[in-house]
Amino acid sequence: MTEISRKLDVEKLISYSDDLVQFLKNEKDINDLKHSVEKSDTLRHRCRSDYAAVQSTLEDYQKKIDLCKQKTEAAKAEVASDAEIHLLQKELDEELQRETLLQEELR
Repeated sequence: MTEISRKLDVEKLISYSDDLVQFLKNEKDINDLKHSVEKSDTLRHRCRSDYAAVQSTLEDYQKKIDLCKQKTEAAKAEVASDAEIHLLQKELDEELQRETLLQEELR
């Protein structure tokens, strides 16, 4: 960086700092800024909490889906009756539908 370029960067920084000081001179502006930061922190915490809960639910449903798939494969391997295979397939379809609904809610 050239000296002129550094001088311009420092001048921009000083100008920005002066603007910030002017903004924060007003007590109301400081309070508004604090309030905004607090609300932002609260919202961020809620979003993380909601995300973790939804992620956990999705993992639970995935485990249930995997279990249904295993049951279906075991039933097919044992040459189960058509009625049993139909029931297991129905359970699997219901679990897949629940997962799809949860994924749509996340969007």
